[in-house]
Amino acid sequence: MRQTTKKKIIGVVEILVLIVIAIVSLTPIYWGIVTSLKPLNEINAYPPKLFGFTVTLAHYRRVFASGLLRSLLNSVLYSAAAIILGLVLGYLASYGFSRRVFRTREFWFYLVVIGIPLSTGSSVLLIPNYLLMMKLHLANHWYTMPLLYTAYNLPLCIWLLIAGIRAVPYEIEESAAIDGCSQFYVVTRLIPPMLKPSFAAASIFIFIGSWNEYITTSVMVNGEKFKNIQMAIYDYLGVFGQEWGPLTAAATVAIVPILIVFTVLGKQLVSGLTAGAVKG
Repeated sequence: MRQTTKKKIIGVVEILVLIVIAIVSLTPIYWGIVTSLKPLNEINAYPPKLFGFTVTLAHYRRVFASGLLRSLLNSVLYSAAAIILGLVLGYLASYGFSRRVFRTREFWFYLVVIGIPLSTGSSVLLIPNYLLMMKLHLANHWYTMPLLYTAYNLPLCIWLLIAGIRAVPYEIEESAAIDGCSQFYVVTRLIPPMLKPSFAAASIFIFIGSWNEYITTSVMVNGEKFKNIQMAIYDYLGVFGQEWGPLTAAATVAIVPILIVFTVLGKQLVSGLTAGAVKG
């Protein structure tokens, strides 16, 4: 009886903790959406209204009229290109680390590990990257940001895919070789379907690193043509104050692709992150 009561109490506490976390996490999002739907006079009203306010789409019409759609499509292009390049290069590199033995393998592996923080701290290398891209005439092009996003997130992608490949028994490849399968078939057709969770996890991290990036993009590209969604949001943080209506409307639009990606790939995320965790 005591054990049963203890389990029930623990279960109730866990539910309460999850409710608190959900409230803390979702309240800013709800507040932003509500603000984006209010007219200007109600945004500045005190006390603010969470319910029963006048709904307007004027802020959304304004941000789309000012070119938000182009910035949104630029971010989609940058993120999609970075994901494709990152997965292809990361998969080939991780397969080499997992299945091949060469003299400098440990050196390159530790170099990859050292580079993992780049996915969250890319601004540290902003100045040398800018000088290099300018010298190579690679700055301010449509492919500038995909190349940088891929480079920043590639170490983390390799790390995740190495764990996934190591979780795949090598005996499967040996059996395929006995049956007459070529190495090309093994690498391109046999192994990838078994790495769907790892690919999904790596895709999410590359997407987050690309979609939310602002500092590097603001330096590497100029003008309206190549700016991403984060730069478009920042346009409404003016010197004389914030335009809360357009600002929250643009931020709400920027959240939608993130929700879509997590909805599609989120189920695979946990299994991808834990792949190989129990392997010796």
